[in-house]
Amino acid sequence: MRPSSEYWQQWRGRTVAVLASGPSMTQQDADYVQGKARTIAVNTTFRMAPWADVVYSNDEDWYEAHLAELRRSTSSFFWCGHPTWRNMYVHPIPFERAAPGLVNAPGRIAWGMNSGAAALNLALHFGAAKIVMLGYDQSWPNGRGHWHPPHPRHLQNRQPGFHRWREWYEQAAKDFEALGVDVVNCSRSTALTCFRRADLREAL
Repeated sequence: MRPSSEYWQQWRGRTVAVLASGPSMTQQDADYVQGKARTIAVNTTFRMAPWADVVYSNDEDWYEAHLAELRRSTSSFFWCGHPTWRNMYVHPIPFERAAPGLVNAPGRIAWGMNSGAAALNLALHFGAAKIVMLGYDQSWPNGRGHWHPPHPRHLQNRQPGFHRWREWYEQAAKDFEALGVDVVNCSRSTALTCFRRADLREAL
């Protein structure tokens, strides 16, 4: 497995779509993205985008539950931010729990308290000039945390602390602006107000 630093800036100047797993994520939007941008699928959203360049998760137990399916059904590179877990099929990029915003140096990313947040930092590492966000709801409508059914019983299904996540996103938005990276939230429904909003078909 090549070290994560070798992938630094490999998509320099490109648009990167990050497909998270919020309830507003749709197959229609995933299909629209295909071929128009480099793509990172977060967690189980790989099922909507098996063609994604990258699948990312913070969580080693998620990978242990899904790696066989990922290897059968996708052409993606797999990345995980867990600081110590290692697997021969998964690129490690350890996350920093204490990072208040983005980590802008090779080999490490910010935890962000959730995989979708960390995936934005990974897009920065790859050199994104523009990031299009999908499935970043930052809410729990009608008791639904994701577009897909609940995770297997042993994985995280509790309602997250969105108020804590929001602080990280707000700092990350400031960091992206300072770095000159255009980040646009095209999620069909979102409670995040720190990134500019646009319709997906206008942004991409």
